[in-house]
Amino acid sequence: MKLSRRSFVAATGMAVAAPQFMMGQNQRIFKFAVVGCGGRGSGAVCDITKAAERMGCKAVLVAAADFFVDKAQKVCKQHGCDDKYAFGGASGYRKVMESDAEIVLLAAPPIFRALHAEACVKAGKHIFAEKPIATDPAGIRAFLKVVADAKAADLSILAGTVHRHNNRALRQIKPIRDGVIGAIRGGTVYRCHGGMNQSGYMHPRRSEDTNASYMAASWYMFKEMSGDHFTEQAIHEVDLANWFIGRYPKTAMGIGARHRRIIGNIYDCFSVDYNYDNDLHIHAIARQINGCSDRCCTSLAGEAGTVDVLGKIKRFDGKEVVYDEDAVKGRDSNGLIMEHFDFLSGLVSGDFVQEGEQVAMATATTMMGVLAAYTGGTVRMSDLLSNADSEYYNMNNSFTALDFESGKDVPLPPEGVAPVPGKA
Repeated sequence: MKLSRRSFVAATGMAVAAPQFMMGQNQRIFKFAVVGCGGRGSGAVCDITKAAERMGCKAVLVAAADFFVDKAQKVCKQHGCDDKYAFGGASGYRKVMESDAEIVLLAAPPIFRALHAEACVKAGKHIFAEKPIATDPAGIRAFLKVVADAKAADLSILAGTVHRHNNRALRQIKPIRDGVIGAIRGGTVYRCHGGMNQSGYMHPRRSEDTNASYMAASWYMFKEMSGDHFTEQAIHEVDLANWFIGRYPKTAMGIGARHRRIIGNIYDCFSVDYNYDNDLHIHAIARQINGCSDRCCTSLAGEAGTVDVLGKIKRFDGKEVVYDEDAVKGRDSNGLIMEHFDFLSGLVSGDFVQEGEQVAMATATTMMGVLAAYTGGTVRMSDLLSNADSEYYNMNNSFTALDFESGKDVPLPPEGVAPVPGKA
């Protein structure tokens, strides 16, 4: 079977510059909406707008939704959308699905991603799904069903794993796949930086807050809402390892701890060993504590050299490495813009970007690490995806995304209480 150019790009994980689409009076206009208007959602609105401009097209915001309606109203005001199309509450996304948007940007807290993506497919919308796409195994499986349904409906899914559209990674992936450093034999992933206790992530509970509004505001600090910081943040570096290795890990073992958090229930640090089979192990380290050493990267060692993904490739014999400059020719250096450029270009050409499975598997990879650290057990990828007899298969949240729409308040998990390995 002959692959189209876009299909080849999707299969290899490589993105290439699409042609400019200067259409004069027949300028292509993309109508889009956004669900989740915090920092990432409002940022994605700007990114898709700039991406369309780069193509000689135009992206127009036609609706916005957020649990807190004032956030949706603010985004509408900033981008020329009438605020009568700004919707609030847990069910506000349903109003967005009734709009004439052909694209919906999904950037609400991760617990809602699969539910919102399902609504998009039913409404015939193309999707930008910010990472991660779930916070428990049931959510991953639900999202994978959405991916299959989207493909069947000929709908595109762009994922928030932005480094796959980063020029520095695109210059490297072909040489690595061509064997410039030989077979990858090991590596280390780092996601270590300050604690996410800033105002954007932590909101002390107010007297008027329900459990739902409190957790929606401080979603990052609750495992049920974010998947813990290892899933929410380290997914970028872990996804790079998956991409460059070319397969997913089979098992994970890990440790972690909670030291400094003052609200919520997530850990402060993780150390996870991933087994990719064939004696290939990747060590992933993640920490969010202020005043400590910072490092965020994916470093892999092959039989003939090493690669610092997004950095340099080095051969042990000292020979010069030839990077794939054709892969980045004509591309902007801002990966956040280029991911939407590739997405929109696919909508125009008909070779749709399909990154749903990729981001689901990246989420599953990090979730393996979280559950391994929480329980002290060895977690298999099959435990999350297919083995219904596994204790991890049903290790799901005590409430679901739909519970926020039930008319009753959701239960608040105990705060300051972290999972203890070795205990049920």
